[in-house]
Amino acid sequence: MEKINVTENELDELIAIIQEVWPEAFVPIIGQAQVAYMLATYQSKEQIKKELAEGVAYFLLKQEGETVGYTAYEHIDGKIYLSKLYLLDRVRGQGLTSSVFRWYEELAAQTEKKEIFLRVNQGNKQAIEVYKHEGFIITGELISAIGQGFQMVDYKMEKSLA
Repeated sequence: MEKINVTENELDELIAIIQEVWPEAFVPIIGQAQVAYMLATYQSKEQIKKELAEGVAYFLLKQEGETVGYTAYEHIDGKIYLSKLYLLDRVRGQGLTSSVFRWYEELAAQTEKKEIFLRVNQGNKQAIEVYKHEGFIITGELISAIGQGFQMVDYKMEKSLA
């Protein structure tokens, strides 16, 4: 799988895959209204530009030249925060997620980070199982009010790389 570092030049392509993958992943879990709100706020072009300027790294995930997902991370408190990892439904189950996790582990080793952590929606049972399979453990519950009466109800999951 090819990982393309997102700059201003790739923003439109990134927004296109976000608009495709988020409804697939989240409408069954949190509903259309919250997905629309989160796309307009947390995954808008303006928000992503701001995150890129603050050091968040976004990558398009490509298989045979086709964009099939995206991922993002940042360094927080000496750890890697894997903030996003989304693949289109039609490419799941092909080992792509494991490939991305191996890449994050290599990145952690190169940057001398001993831990990767992430948040996952408590209703996203498939992702939780994948993360557990990859060695992550649930270490807490994170509930955040995000506006418009919506909440993110997540687990914090961590993986030690000692």
